[in-house]
Parts: sequence; C-alpha cells; structure tokens
Amino acid sequence: MKAHNRSLNMITKTIGVVALIFLFACSGNQSNDLKQQKEEIVKELEKLETNIDDAIDDIEDKLNLNEGPIERNLEKVQEDLKQKKKDVQVSLTKAKNATKDNWESIKSDVNETMDDIEAEFNDVKQEIAEALDGSDK
Repeated sequence: MKAHNRSLNMITKTIGVVALIFLFACSGNQSNDLKQQKEEIVKELEKLETNIDDAIDDIEDKLNLNEGPIERNLEKVQEDLKQKKKDVQVSLTKAKNATKDNWESIKSDVNETMDDIEAEFNDVKQEIAEALDGSDK
C-alpha cells in the first residue's frame, strides 16, 4: 500500500508541476519561448502519463490478490485512471502539435484539462484508499 501511495503522490506532484509550468508559460513572451514551453509541458505530461500507468499497474496487482466487492471497487478506480490517462494523452497530442497561431488556445485547453484531472484525481485517490481500507477488514 505504501508503494501505491507513493505512485499516487507522484501523480499529484506532477499535476502541480504541470500547473506551475502553465502559470509561467502564460506570463512569458510567447513568441520567444514557445518551443521551450511546449517541451516543458510535453515532458511533464509524459511524466504524468507514466505515473498514471504505474498507479494502474499497482491496482492490477491488487486485483490479482483481492476478490469480491474490493475487486469491483478497484476495477472502477482502474477505469477512472485509464480515463485520466486518455485525457492526458489528448492534452499531450495538443501540446505537441501546437503552433504559434493556436498556442494560447491550446495552453488554455490543456490548463483546463489539468485542473479537471487534478480535481478528479483527488476523488480517485480517495476511492483507492477506501477500497484498500476495506481489504484490511
């Protein structure tokens, strides 16, 4: 469970770093820093995607050990994480393909997605904790 919590904490920290990058990107000179901003955002989104994969793997390991209601709870959490990963992949594709002309719009869209993922991820984190707490009983 400690390894699982570490994965979740890494995802939470990564979301925070991505949000900070957006804040700095919004305040910077777009024409001079576009390439650097895109590289930083892509790097952080890829890191977030990897962390989500790690959390999904942790859940799959737990699913192999648990049966019944706990398994159903973990399966729901796993599906939620897979959806978050899809959202990150969409944002990643947008960031990679952004041009000077659409950068502000892309940045806004990706920032909104990251805010949504952060809020939803906190819910998923709570569901995981509740599912695993139930397995101790």
